[in-house]
Amino acid sequence: MSVVQQPLFCQYLGLFSQKEVSKEAMALFLENLSCHFAYISVYNFHPWHTPLLRKLLAARSEFETNEKATHWLKMENPYAEVASHYKDDRTKNSRKSKKYNWDCLESQDIEPMISLFQKNHASKIQNLKESAYVQLRSLTNIVLEKTAGTIWYASLRGEIHAGIMILEKDGMSIYIFNAADAVGRKGNARTFLLDQYFRQAAGRLGTFDFESPEVESIAAFYESFGAERQVFISVKKNELPFPLRQLQEFRKQIFLRRRANT
Repeated sequence: MSVVQQPLFCQYLGLFSQKEVSKEAMALFLENLSCHFAYISVYNFHPWHTPLLRKLLAARSEFETNEKATHWLKMENPYAEVASHYKDDRTKNSRKSKKYNWDCLESQDIEPMISLFQKNHASKIQNLKESAYVQLRSLTNIVLEKTAGTIWYASLRGEIHAGIMILEKDGMSIYIFNAADAVGRKGNARTFLLDQYFRQAAGRLGTFDFESPEVESIAAFYESFGAERQVFISVKKNELPFPLRQLQEFRKQIFLRRRANT
């Protein structure tokens, strides 16, 4: 049975074209998506598609539709213009970060960031599998080979305390992965790294996508850089046979009970 699932580290799916996607093309795409797949766990469309999808999905009751949001920072202007939109607390924390005298290192090695993530963030994420790191390593190799991204680290006295990975393509950059330990968080190391990146990318790129999760504190952090909320459409579908839906519900209840006991 064929099903649809949003791949890890893949922010948006949908139709992509050098020309504007027509209503007819998107309608045909939705029709085929529905016909070929009885189950869609999650499918996130690019924000560019949002106005069109709002109209088309209203007539397709088989999809469960949700509106989610990410945050985009405009990068067309010089750095001074970009930084002028920082909120007061982000400007203050950016200044604090410089007092730590962070060393900024551009790298080809994802392993220090994976190690930081495993030690400082992984325990907060449910059902995180080792295969996710394998996939990230593979993605990183391809991205760096094609010069379609960059990795930056913040270090003190030779020890790495934070890192960011950013994808770049056709004037758009995506904040795809990051990590920091307690020293990095206290010293605003990721703010430092992002600010350094914006210094060299401003005027060269059009948009920086923070790839915001649906977490209020993180969204507020990204908004403090002057980023604006961008809505994208996410769809689900479940027309599996009744026995399979019952099995799904049974597994879901087991998972919830286990999580409640941990």
